[in-house]
Parts: sequence; structure tokens; C-alpha cells
Amino acid sequence: LHECGSTLQMTPDSLIYKTILSYKPTPSGNLVIVRTNAAVVPIECHYPRKGNVSSNAIRPTWAPFHSTLSVEERLVFSHDWSTERLSNGFQLGERLHLQADVASGDHVPLRLFVDDCVATLSPDRNSSPRYALIDLSGCLVDGRSDDTTSAFVSPRPRQETLQFVIDAFKFAGDDRNLIYITCHLKVSPVDQAPNPLIKACSFNKASSLWAPVEGTGDICSCCETGNCP
Repeated sequence: LHECGSTLQMTPDSLIYKTILSYKPTPSGNLVIVRTNAAVVPIECHYPRKGNVSSNAIRPTWAPFHSTLSVEERLVFSHDWSTERLSNGFQLGERLHLQADVASGDHVPLRLFVDDCVATLSPDRNSSPRYALIDLSGCLVDGRSDDTTSAFVSPRPRQETLQFVIDAFKFAGDDRNLIYITCHLKVSPVDQAPNPLIKACSFNKASSLWAPVEGTGDICSCCETGNCP
């Protein structure tokens, strides 16, 4: 498309391709006259940048849009960013250092959030027993318990990275030593202010208040009431 003179404009919500369609009539039969006028028609194609992405392969039919979606799919969740650990195992009393990243690629600058995280004994996040670590669109609810210090790390190392610390735990009455943690991630443009749906909030036991990594404290109020939008 660029070889045809088209241009690409990106906004937080859309991909806009612009080009010019030119029509220049040539005489037909009679070389002195023509029966149509020349025309220049501007063309804009708007494609939404936001959509639901699942683990199933997405196969859009248009290659440029496919390359854009592929960047949105690359939400990479990695565990244990502590460089001092020599083992993947944890003992009760230790802390799990977790990190979520997103590859921005050709996007406008992005800020990443962890919408929810749930711990289970099987890969099925809906299995039982299950324990919510992060819930309510970014509330680290595990930190509300009396015996934990779990919290998001503030400030972030980068806008596209979010780190948090969880106190090690096990399911009561179960001796298995393998726990699955499944998280749902989402991103927003860096210039979009955090809100009750896009936030990273930790409970501060010293002040008995919820505090966000970014934004004003009021966006965390629903973490206490449990009534987030």
C-alpha cells in the first residue's frame, strides 16, 4: 500500500489508511473532445484497534491488520523476576516475585495492567478450589488478608511492565506442591488516565487504605466495597 502512495495514521482507537484515487480521462475516438471530467477522490479506511483476543489463532484476511493484531496478542506473562533465586520452588514464608510484560511493537505507547489472577490446583482457572490473588479489575485482594504483605511494586520499571509480590501459600488440606496461577492482562494507551476499570491497586496496612500504582486514590475505592464496574 505504501508503494501506491497511501499513508497510515494511528490513534488510540483506530488505524487510518489514507490514499488518493485519481481519474484522468483520455480521448476516445474523437481526439478533440472528452465526455468525462478528471477527478481526485480522497479515500480513508478506518479499522478499530481494540478487540477481544483469545488463545485461539486469529486469522484476519488482511495482512497489515493481522500484523497489528499479532502485536496485541503478545502479552507475555513471566514469573519470578528475582535474580537471586536458585530454584523454581518456594517455601511457605517466602515471597513470589511476579512480572507481566507487553511488547508495544508499532502501537502507541502502552501501559499494562493485570486485570485478575487466580490460583488453582489444575490448569483450569475455573476449577475448585480456587483462590483470587487479583480481582475487581486490578485490585490485589490477597494483600487485604491479615497475614500477607502482597502488593504491586511502585513505581514501575517501565510502563509496559507491571511487577507484584505475593506471599507464598498452599491450599488447605492439600499436600500437592504445584499451583497454577492464571492471569488476565490488558493494556491502555499511556496517555489514558487510570480509572476503576484500568488500575493497579494495593492495600496499605499502615494506612488501611487502597493505593494505586498510578492515578488518584479514588479509583481504588471499589476494591474495598467489592462493587467495581
